[in-house]
Amino acid sequence: MAYYFFLNDMMLPVPPEKMTLKINNKNKTINLINEGEANIIKTPGLTEISFDARLPNASYPFANYDASFSDSLGSSLVGNSFSFKKADYFISSFREMKTGQLPFRLIIARMSPQFQMLSDTNLLVTLEEYNNNEDAKNGFDVVVPLRFKQYRPFGTKELVKTTNASGEEVYTVKENRLATKEVPAAYQIRNEQSIWEACKRVSGGSLNWRTVAGLNGLSNPIGGMVKGTVLHLG
Repeated sequence: MAYYFFLNDMMLPVPPEKMTLKINNKNKTINLINEGEANIIKTPGLTEISFDARLPNASYPFANYDASFSDSLGSSLVGNSFSFKKADYFISSFREMKTGQLPFRLIIARMSPQFQMLSDTNLLVTLEEYNNNEDAKNGFDVVVPLRFKQYRPFGTKELVKTTNASGEEVYTVKENRLATKEVPAAYQIRNEQSIWEACKRVSGGSLNWRTVAGLNGLSNPIGGMVKGTVLHLG
């Protein structure tokens, strides 16, 4: 069984052993005269996700180190930097996510040995808390507990006034959209990579890997594509 954990386009090198997903309850219990307690059902609260990330300081065969997306090539054919990254690289990224005061994508996928997608969590979140735990039993590695909270866009609405054909004033609400990551027309594989990994990393979660797989005549979501392959994205 395969797990993949992405924070934006950064993939954790070692998938966490376990994860906690909590959907907060906003229901309210009231007391009715002669009827006892009643439960008022409300919209669920924000989802919280927590897990411990193991960050290696050594190159292990079970770890995946292709975790750094390079956007500095200035070309429609972009690829990844696959050099080994130590724990400090990821801890610095966590620090930026915490202090940047901006939401980001948390993508967690689980696949069966038959390559069936069992779950695909894709949430806009904020990093609420993280700790840097060093323990002798982890050797030179670092284990970082992370806690995320779902982010729901909100804000003031801007009214736009226009005049219709009858000369009447009409007010409409201007929709403000969150900026999305620009997706290139093609992506060049720089190391063996699956269609699923490539789509998640290059788009931050906006691309549907099934659509891209059909466009490129591929069917296996985790079958590796060789270095140099050009994947057409749309």
